[in-house]
Amino acid sequence: MQDHTRLENGKSFWREKLTTCVGCQRAVNSYNINQVFFISCGRMNTCHQTSTSTSSDACFTPTEDSNALARKMGWSSSTVDVDRSSKRLSSVENSGPYFKRRKTPSSCPTTNNEHVITRGKRSLATESERDETEGMNANDVVNQSGNVADIRDDSPSALEIKRVLSVVWSKGNLGSSYYDTETSQLYLQMDVVETNDFQFLKRVKEQVQAKVIITSATQDERLLKILNGQEGENNDEQICETKEVEILPSIDFSYEVCKRRITALNACLPGIPQHFTENERDIHMSSLVPFDNVSMVRSAGALIKYIDKKRIGVEMEDPEVRVPILGLKVFSLSDLLIVDNNTYSALQIFQKESHPSVYKMGAGNSGAKEGLSLFGITNRTKSAIGSHMLRMWFLRPSRNINLLQQRQKSVSYFMNLRNAELVASLQDCLKHIKNVSGILSRMTTAQASVGDWQALYKTAYNATYIADLCRRIPVDIAIAKKIATSFTDELLQIGSLMSKIIDFDESTEQNRFVVKPGVDPALDEKKRTYNGLPDFMTTVAREELNKLSSSITECNVIYLPQLGYLLAIPRSPELKEESDFGIDGLEFVFLSNNRLHYKSARTRELDNLLGDTQCEITDHETAIMHRLQTVILEHTKVLMDVMECCAELDCLISLAVCARENNYVCPKLTMDSVLNIEQGRHPLQELCVNLFVPNDTVFEKDKGRMKVLTGPNASGKSVYLKQVGLIVFLTHIGSFVPAESATVGITDRIFTRIHTRETVSVGLSTFMIDLNQVATAVNAATDNSLVIVDEFGKGTATIDGLSLLTATLRHWLRQGSSCPKLLVSTHFHSLVKQKLLPQTPLVTYQTMQVMEEDEDIAFLYHLIDGYAESSLACHIASLAGLPHELLKRAQQVTQLTRCNKPILKKDTADDEEQRKRHKAIVTKFLALNLDNEDPQTFLSDLLENFDDR
Repeated sequence: MQDHTRLENGKSFWREKLTTCVGCQRAVNSYNINQVFFISCGRMNTCHQTSTSTSSDACFTPTEDSNALARKMGWSSSTVDVDRSSKRLSSVENSGPYFKRRKTPSSCPTTNNEHVITRGKRSLATESERDETEGMNANDVVNQSGNVADIRDDSPSALEIKRVLSVVWSKGNLGSSYYDTETSQLYLQMDVVETNDFQFLKRVKEQVQAKVIITSATQDERLLKILNGQEGENNDEQICETKEVEILPSIDFSYEVCKRRITALNACLPGIPQHFTENERDIHMSSLVPFDNVSMVRSAGALIKYIDKKRIGVEMEDPEVRVPILGLKVFSLSDLLIVDNNTYSALQIFQKESHPSVYKMGAGNSGAKEGLSLFGITNRTKSAIGSHMLRMWFLRPSRNINLLQQRQKSVSYFMNLRNAELVASLQDCLKHIKNVSGILSRMTTAQASVGDWQALYKTAYNATYIADLCRRIPVDIAIAKKIATSFTDELLQIGSLMSKIIDFDESTEQNRFVVKPGVDPALDEKKRTYNGLPDFMTTVAREELNKLSSSITECNVIYLPQLGYLLAIPRSPELKEESDFGIDGLEFVFLSNNRLHYKSARTRELDNLLGDTQCEITDHETAIMHRLQTVILEHTKVLMDVMECCAELDCLISLAVCARENNYVCPKLTMDSVLNIEQGRHPLQELCVNLFVPNDTVFEKDKGRMKVLTGPNASGKSVYLKQVGLIVFLTHIGSFVPAESATVGITDRIFTRIHTRETVSVGLSTFMIDLNQVATAVNAATDNSLVIVDEFGKGTATIDGLSLLTATLRHWLRQGSSCPKLLVSTHFHSLVKQKLLPQTPLVTYQTMQVMEEDEDIAFLYHLIDGYAESSLACHIASLAGLPHELLKRAQQVTQLTRCNKPILKKDTADDEEQRKRHKAIVTKFLALNLDNEDPQTFLSDLLENFDDR
């Protein structure tokens, strides 16, 4: 192994070590020169990853000067102890990774311009000759530019949001805020009145899905239990993820301190005009944040301190880099339809499907995809940001009737076949809209890659085209008006500016930011100088060879950043020791690849005349990039608005495509507590069967508030219950619904008790979980709520289950017209037959129609008024393949029970034989004549005759 070190002022200047090229498995040489790591295996224009052949030969001792240079160039260094006498490592203690370059350096990529002159031929070396003499080429620097060429993944799986939630409950008011690291946005929830059941808090947890939750140490114990999931919550792992709760000192939540922290954002928040005075900035901030919401302000202020202290999202950056906050948004739960995890699971609104391979399943089931679910069939979005927004619509169904009607109008326009060509063009553009919030966030920390610049340019270009297409849309379509307002000339200017400045082809090829010709004359002059170096260096090599001894037949002139121009001469066999390397008029620098490298007067002249041209070019282009970043960041609000509008447009088109393909209709919205569905269908079930039977649903204000469904097993009761819930849910995201027509009153909550989600983590029995679900509905349902109960009471004794169901239903009936809209299915036929519910117009009994002919039964799946006499369980059991004898006995027991007759033990062969013996004995006793026969003899004969049996 070669190991040469040139000493300069007693300090190690560079080292050479033998490594192995991972790409071609060839032995290569690597160099540490001023903390820059070079690799070469002698192949031109090939970038190699390497692994050192000896782990202890990994670094060199950085000097004070080289450390300063490393900091200046944007490198981090590692420290090792070197035995100077043997030039070998004696111990290694790395304080950091080897020479890791930051994302956007100011230094240049290494290039090696080598020109070989051979005595006699006086021409450039051939390709085979170069193969032995090549040094470091343009791609031979590890992480030199730091710009990753690939565009960051924007797939839904990669858009898993990392959020930090802050919660404060004080004087009955709940305030919360959360920070989203993907969008770098701070979201504030206005104060809402919260009761001891913490329904709003649970809803916030479900919607935000934060990884970390912070709160004050003085908060109520009940709130802490809710945050920790200890209040009987049955968290659905498909919707919620594991949360870490951190308790912070109460001083962090002081109102005045928190208010100052929020106000201080006006100094760094994008979008605030630079010419504003301090007072004007405070006024502007007051327009963004309602400071009279005390709990909200306290939660937000503590959150700002927390993310700044923990450096959320910028953990690997310099300490002076602050956590980026690109905007403030205020949201409220007061206009949302409340849907808990039980309902999301029961109605199959979301359904994750795990990968069959455990290896690809990922941590926390991150490798799962959306299965057969309402969201799955509705999501026809073309962009990742559109898919994410649609998921948020599903997690936050709205009660704002104006907003819902605007969405319906947009969906109606986009699903019209006359606009199919326009929709197709919009979808083609939406494919290229990327998550610019992440790009802008990386720009604030100087981490934007070439792929980020490409993505931002494509987004600006396609967004401009979308704006042109939307000008064809009538102005009464809300999204078209919104796009016209948001897509200003600034967007066009941003796209035009990037197009004029950035050479995307060269940037991709060189894996760094490259500026187009004609942008900066000084930069163009440097590039012309650099491009003329090959011919010039050929001339210099020829002149230098003429000055050397005739024994030297070949001379190379090479260029290395930071070292400048060097002469490379083949090493003769007689040159064995370093003392033999001296040549008059030349200064020996280092040995590499069996070539001696020298400094001459002419190469020093080139250093002074041309300098480090490539590094100067890269530094110049980096400075232009930073100026361009500054200009773009000044228009952050415009770009964020563009992204939000494009995501909303993508969602509306997705709903329109789904509605057109599945024949959905626009529901009529009303503030009355009514529900009228004509020929409604289950959106998932109808896709899985050849023929689906639709059914009507009618809830009036003072009539039919409670529907009690009875009917055979497998007759379609559960499908019908879920169908109604899904139609109401779809209405509240602005979608069309599967029906002939529908009138839906604005609903505040949907409660379900359909199936039990059992888990050992809850520590509750199956029946207790059912009771919790019903108790939630009993305590929180209003006349605008929809309650769906499927077979409640089956988890305990029949009489107890029937009693609980009856008591629950009578409780709601006592509320009169304030009774919620109730759909109840049950197999407790005594509820109807024994008239356990009062006779009132509020109750309607319905059943699923069944056709019975002889022993054949046909389910018609059609809902009619009335009630069922039997659940036909034996028929369903026969379809399941149970033995005929078993079913026959079950029918006997059922019939005896209905007739209130005693249930006798079923006869067996032994029982029949015993009965015959008893009958024979009785017959003989009846025939006995005591006057003529001896009783003793009779009994003896009787015992002899029957003992053998």
